[in-house]
Amino acid sequence: MIERYIEDLDELKRSFIEMADMARKILSEAMEALTERNVEKAEITYEYDRLIDLKEIEIEEKCVRILALYSPEATDLRFVVSILKSIVDLERVGDLARDICETAIHLSKHPPIKPYIDLPRMLVIVNEMLKNSIMALLRGDVDLAKEVINKDDIVDSFYQRLFDELTEIASKDPANGDIAVRLILVVKALERVGDHATNIAEYAIYYKTGDVVKHKKAQEYLKKLKETEVKKDENGKE
Repeated sequence: MIERYIEDLDELKRSFIEMADMARKILSEAMEALTERNVEKAEITYEYDRLIDLKEIEIEEKCVRILALYSPEATDLRFVVSILKSIVDLERVGDLARDICETAIHLSKHPPIKPYIDLPRMLVIVNEMLKNSIMALLRGDVDLAKEVINKDDIVDSFYQRLFDELTEIASKDPANGDIAVRLILVVKALERVGDHATNIAEYAIYYKTGDVVKHKKAQEYLKKLKETEVKKDENGKE
């Protein structure tokens, strides 16, 4: 029973790595299709998202099987739960890549309004965040997870700078407004990938420590609220 349990956990890890590799691949190829103005690559990559959807279902079934058959506890339970949550983020990365493919197909019909310099740089950062968040989860590496979370601010700064630049282009030349807006959506998609990588990194911390980082601010607020209410009650009794 124990040997089979360990085998199922190992198989879950392998499937998760496969899905993560698929998500990173579709994102990179979608951006290549955009910057290279390659319609054929965009169309092929767009269809690739369906494989990620199927992988999500497969992993979900494996997680349910492990939970139902073995009733894991403590660290193992948190690991399976973290995988269940993380595959949702990976599936959404696939969706965002598919959206970029749609934009790539549309923009291939128009001359570029600016050189693609910052977009590839932004992609490098979010792809690294995605890779490291996966490694952090599989290894239970809290320090690496925190590095991923801290890099989200860099991605946000890229987004803001490109948003301002593209907005200015659109305002100066309304004829390029549609192209600028579509590029803003691409930048937003990359920013969202950074958010999904951050989510996975937070799950990695939860897996290793049991600490729910994602809602920590909300938890701290509720704690202060409860403390305030207790003080009011005490004062009222006096």
